[in-house]
Amino acid sequence: MTSAVLFRRCLLGALGALPMLAPAAAPVRAATANAPVAAAAVAASGCKLTVNHPAGSRTAYFRHCADTPEMVRFSGGRFMMGDAIGNGREFERPAHAVTVAPFAIGRYEVTRGEWAACVAAGACLSPSSVPNGAEAGPRHPVTGINWNQARQYVEWLAARSGQPYRLPSEAEWEYVMRAGVAADGAQTFSQPSQYTCSYANALDQSATLRHPELTWSAGCNDTFPDTAPVGSFPPNAFGVSDLQGNVWEWVEDCWHPTYEGAPTDGRAWIDDGGCRKRVNRGGGWGNGAGAMRPSNRDADAANNVSDALGFRVALTLPATAVKRTPAPTATPR
Repeated sequence: MTSAVLFRRCLLGALGALPMLAPAAAPVRAATANAPVAAAAVAASGCKLTVNHPAGSRTAYFRHCADTPEMVRFSGGRFMMGDAIGNGREFERPAHAVTVAPFAIGRYEVTRGEWAACVAAGACLSPSSVPNGAEAGPRHPVTGINWNQARQYVEWLAARSGQPYRLPSEAEWEYVMRAGVAADGAQTFSQPSQYTCSYANALDQSATLRHPELTWSAGCNDTFPDTAPVGSFPPNAFGVSDLQGNVWEWVEDCWHPTYEGAPTDGRAWIDDGGCRKRVNRGGGWGNGAGAMRPSNRDADAANNVSDALGFRVALTLPATAVKRTPAPTATPR
């Protein structure tokens, strides 16, 4: 990790405390329990498909192996991607309608424990740096890995499970992040700092005690000075956790300075000549709410690492294997 990467990533938190997306009281029925899988491939890998439907939740989760990420499946849908309300920056525009095909995405960011399984299999390298204390625990998101290493993990995951695992596209990531809400904030709160600490691991008072050089702290204490164990904060309306804060997340796409010419079918936007930088999303523990807006974007060279940068996985689903469910269509408001 270079200090310049971390500093820039944290500095985004000083750009303004804009409203964050609040989890909806009644989750949208975007996921179902019937995960489409090739049972023979899973059995051949020595893994067993399991489904977890928590009591009181409308979202069911599945995983292909005991040491691989839990997943949420989506039947696809249409939404407005980018800054549709005018509070973003040039690289978040123009807002454009995107239709995503069926896919699944990780319930959480990939954890240190899940990454360790890949290291033990000889398919991944250990992270470039490991934090001290609680942040080194197996339920914390893995950091200190670059985009190329994230790709190695999903390739191992695909081989182990017999399923088409990959990194999410930027459009898929934002579709899940918005969870049916088009605007960059679900509602305006009179106490935004308290709201931030209730729903995301952002730069808070505990973080500035450990990192006094970071001076844009929210006026609250979420008790996590660096990363938090995944799932420490409420999930969004789709049942997916930590899309705001904790760590930035690599996606598949190349970086483009605007959305002019962006795909409208949800696929990753890849340049034929290769990528100078890869996109990452969501904000991290060193940022304020302004960096965690659904349309906010960032990028790094594929070989960059940071203690505030991780990833989550995605899975391609065949359209014929998905039971169609109504998907929200987000419209600007």
